[in-house]
Amino acid sequence: MTARTTGGELVILTKQYSLEHLRKWREDETFYCPQCKEKLILKVGDVMIPHFAHRQQTNCRDSFSEGESPTHLLGKTQLYELFSRHALNVNLEPFLVDVRQRPDLLVTWQDTAVPIEFQCSVIPLSLVQQRNAGYHMLNMLPIWIVLTPQTIHATSAATLSIRISQFHHFFIRQINDRITILLTYHPLSEQFHYLSHMIHLHGSTYAVRHLILRIDKQTVPFATPAAPNPTDIEELTRHYQSARRKYLRSVIGYNPLGIHNRFLRACYEMRIQPIQLPSWVGVPTAGQEAFKQPDCEWQLLLVAAMRETRKMPNQLNSSFFRTFIKRFEGETEDQLKACRVYTDFLRQERIDIYRMDKFIGGNFVQEILAGRFLAMHAKN
Repeated sequence: MTARTTGGELVILTKQYSLEHLRKWREDETFYCPQCKEKLILKVGDVMIPHFAHRQQTNCRDSFSEGESPTHLLGKTQLYELFSRHALNVNLEPFLVDVRQRPDLLVTWQDTAVPIEFQCSVIPLSLVQQRNAGYHMLNMLPIWIVLTPQTIHATSAATLSIRISQFHHFFIRQINDRITILLTYHPLSEQFHYLSHMIHLHGSTYAVRHLILRIDKQTVPFATPAAPNPTDIEELTRHYQSARRKYLRSVIGYNPLGIHNRFLRACYEMRIQPIQLPSWVGVPTAGQEAFKQPDCEWQLLLVAAMRETRKMPNQLNSSFFRTFIKRFEGETEDQLKACRVYTDFLRQERIDIYRMDKFIGGNFVQEILAGRFLAMHAKN
């Protein structure tokens, strides 16, 4: 992507150069690697984005971009142009000597250097963590932008129910200590896709708000999603309730364990059909993503544990919660917080956990989501 001319001029291949200009230029000019000083070939084809390549096999530390996909090369160039338009100091593929790393971009604003990584392929998360550790040694906080998955790129819907892979989940980050987002970019459409206001449904599936922003509308620092409007909240509620109904219907018809399934066993002991669970079982209280199970499952089992020990929500202690979460995989402290938030909800709503026939209706989900998002944006 970068080279120096015979006269020492630094060349960065952006779209300001037409293919015709580059083809003529390579006939009249010789290009050199800024790192090893060897001659470079300027490749200008009809498919691949124009780029420089070493003439032969090399161990040069600047040969990193050879073999990159056209999508990565294009995205990197477009992001460089984005920051340049905002009159920021931006370096394309600089080599950080102290940690022997090379971010795609190094952008400086407000006297702070920020590495920008545009990640198009799935790589081991250990490698990502290693690169982050290198940046942290330099007191730098990197921003990772991942390639927009095709399932997201193919839709313009404002709310989605999607699976977020373990790889993509790693790049979810917090903005202003409150709003969680997954920032993605698609070079061919020149669009950023923001996934935010995530509501865990089950396993790796989430209901999310989906915002599309063209690169020419992007701000620096990156734009932050606004608070969801009432329509967004209604749609997220619809996705959540649909997933809840689907699970409750399927748990009977497609469960090989039958009554030995602990959720079904709890329903049986409470003498209630899964599809008839009251609306206060299976609600998206804060921290619910700590459990991989649907909310209606772990919350019903928590209610069953309270009933078994003849406890009310205001009578629970840490020992009770720790005993309960032993049956689940996940982070202990996160699950403890989720359990406390749910029991706080039961107490605040004055739910009688021994009366499963009460509060069958009511839209706790929409109320909870509206309250959560209001609190999320209150100080931003």
